[in-house]
Parts: sequence; C-alpha cells; structure tokens
Amino acid sequence: MKEQITPCFWFDGKAKEAAAFYCQNFKGARISDESPMVTEFELAGQRFLCLDGGPMFTPNPSVSFFYICETEEEIDALWKAFEKGAKVLMPLDAYPWSKKYGWIQDKYGISWQFSFSKMEDVGQKVTPCLMFTGDQYGKAEDAMNHYASIFDNFKLDGIMRYGAGEDPDKEGLVKHAQFAMNGQKFMVMDSAGPHSFSFSEGISLTIYCDTQEEIDYYWSKLTAGGKESMCGWLADKYGVWWQVIPSMLGKLMSDPDKAGKTAQAFMQMKKFNIEQLIQASL
Repeated sequence: MKEQITPCFWFDGKAKEAAAFYCQNFKGARISDESPMVTEFELAGQRFLCLDGGPMFTPNPSVSFFYICETEEEIDALWKAFEKGAKVLMPLDAYPWSKKYGWIQDKYGISWQFSFSKMEDVGQKVTPCLMFTGDQYGKAEDAMNHYASIFDNFKLDGIMRYGAGEDPDKEGLVKHAQFAMNGQKFMVMDSAGPHSFSFSEGISLTIYCDTQEEIDYYWSKLTAGGKESMCGWLADKYGVWWQVIPSMLGKLMSDPDKAGKTAQAFMQMKKFNIEQLIQASL
C-alpha cells in the first residue's frame, strides 16, 4: 500500500458544509477534490473523505482525531470555533498529560481531541484514535497486534496501562497506546465508561490499492473474523469499519463516459474486482 489510510466521514447532505468548516478553521487545510457525493480535504498532510451517504449511519466518538496545537492561541481559537453546537466530552482544562486539553464532538458528529503539546510528542499533527468500548472493551491491545500483522513497518511508540483502583477500568488494560503503520500514526484505548456508541460505518478507514493482489490481501486479512459489506466496505473482527478501494476508481468515476457504467458494476460487488470494473467501463 503506497497511499495513506484515509479516514472517511459519513454524512447526510452535510459533506461539503463540514469540509468547508474544517478548512475554514484548521490552518492550512484545503479542499483537494469534489464530486456530487464525496468532498475530500487535506489537513496537515492527512487526507479526509466526507461522504454524503444518507441517513443510515452517523459518526460517533469511538473514532476520534487527536490534534496537536503548538500554541495556546491555536487551541483556544479551535475550541471557540468548534464548541458551537457541539457536545463537550471532556472540557478544555489542564490534565496530567497536557497543560490544556479538551475532547469535543463537533456539530457534524466528528470528535476531536485538542491538545496543547509538542509535535515531537506524537510526530503527526492529527492522529486517528480508536476507542474500544462495550463488547469490544479490553481488545485494544489485541487489535493493535492484529494490525501489526497486516500492515507494513509496524512500530510501537508506547503503551500506558490502567493501574489499580482506576475503576471502572481494569488494571493492565490499555489506557492509551500509540503506534505507526507504514509511517502513519494511530492511537488506541480501552474505556469501560457507560458509552452508548461503538464502531460503525459513520467513520471508516479507507485503504487505496494499486493492484488486485493488494485488494485480495487486505480484504482477506481484515474480513477474517469480521464481515463483508457492499462496495468495498467491511468490518474487522473488532467492529472497526474499513473500505478497500482500487486507486484507479476515482479516475473512472471522474470520466463522464465511464462513471455510470463503473458505478453500476461496483454496486453489485462486495470485494472490488479491478478487471471487472475496467471491462464494465468500456
């Protein structure tokens, strides 16, 4: 896999509006591509997809995004912009891990952990964070090891574990862990709190593949113990949702003469078949 793992946000008619909001408030963010259903933006070198998929799914805090603010002015400005119409999960305050930190679910349903800290603490401005709750509680470390067996160049940066007396969480489970896959940072955590959410299609992780061999590999590895869905979507055995997509799909879909035939073909697929897409587009 040459490209990044790209987070995808599921919206109901708000994709363009949400992408514009993020580009307005995150310094340096920009819209990088647009189509009737998908708006793509880039933030600090990370791609994000905003998909207008309809009312079926909504994002929730099981997947959040840890964002490093290198000045107090930056974190204060972001908090002021994001708290309008939002749900505060942890108020902006001093915590043992940060002089100033807050966790917020914005008005579009996307959750952000804003932290006043140094870039070298993570090495990445914005980092996806997976929170294992409910039936998936206690599986954060196992999931991390599973991903290490699938993706290239895995590197564990560190694990912080719950200690004795940190009820309701169990001693030894993952309070916070950080790792890299193919140079891209991720975080995981277990939480026994009374959360009313779990992983869903509301936020998925997209893998772009150049060859059918790559598609077959990731599809096989990630569906093991999980489940297949349609159009390249799947849930792994921990409930985390992924999309395994051919890199050339965007080119086909941007061609007015091929888009309709291509879409008609892949709507019938679970795992993508590149050759069948090409033949359908002719």
